[in-house]
Amino acid sequence: MVKNQWVFKKLYKNKLQGQVWIVENQFGQRGYFKFTTPRQWYYSGPMIADELIAAALAKELGLPVANLDLAVVRGPTGAPQKGLVSVGVSAKEVITWEEAKKIHHNPNEHVNNANLLCSIVVFDAWIVNIDRALGRNLVLYRNNPADKFDWYLIDHGHTLHDSPHKWKRGEWKSRHWERLWRFHSVPKGFLNLGFSREKLEPMINKIENLPPSAIDQAIKKAPRKYLNPRGRLFIKGLLLYRQKKIRTIITRWLNYKGKKEFGRS
Repeated sequence: MVKNQWVFKKLYKNKLQGQVWIVENQFGQRGYFKFTTPRQWYYSGPMIADELIAAALAKELGLPVANLDLAVVRGPTGAPQKGLVSVGVSAKEVITWEEAKKIHHNPNEHVNNANLLCSIVVFDAWIVNIDRALGRNLVLYRNNPADKFDWYLIDHGHTLHDSPHKWKRGEWKSRHWERLWRFHSVPKGFLNLGFSREKLEPMINKIENLPPSAIDQAIKKAPRKYLNPRGRLFIKGLLLYRQKKIRTIITRWLNYKGKKEFGRS
């Protein structure tokens, strides 16, 4: 297999966690390149490791997720940066959930695999993802305007190690993190998918029955230079602990989701 050679095209975002560049490879594929510097550690944590591990877990659970590619890219100054490319999908229409406002009122009519889409609430609860609420980290795509949208997940830098560690709301064993509604909400219009125990039960079961070996394999996706041994132990402990708690967390969320504090869509 020919290794992708990514070339800088333009700056996409400049954030405290690091810059995001739009890049392109020799096959004409577009991607989004993330990298950080040591001085950005306070804001980013082991962001690249979190991205790789979360993507591996999503794939293990049958959730569509962006392909990721570790790469070295030379920026506008010619200086090389080591980071991670999230490879974009090739389709005639590619938008985020946030941009798809016209489908929010009845997403089941416009999106494929709606039941599976519902289940990302369970996945996000497990990996402590507090960054899906705006809907920018869920990509919809199609080639024909008459077709339903397919979808995939992106951007898991604020999960796992970086989420409870960064937000300093108690360690991951704290009951605070079981109160999902206090820090986690779904994108606008998402509740219109129609949530129920029946829809979420398959993903709850998948997570509960995931063997420790699968978690270990996902953590190994992060190269040593991006995650030290202490960080690996932290992430494994967090995932195993929340794996045991996931049914309770989701039960509380289902009981609470209709209240005003949750943020009704």
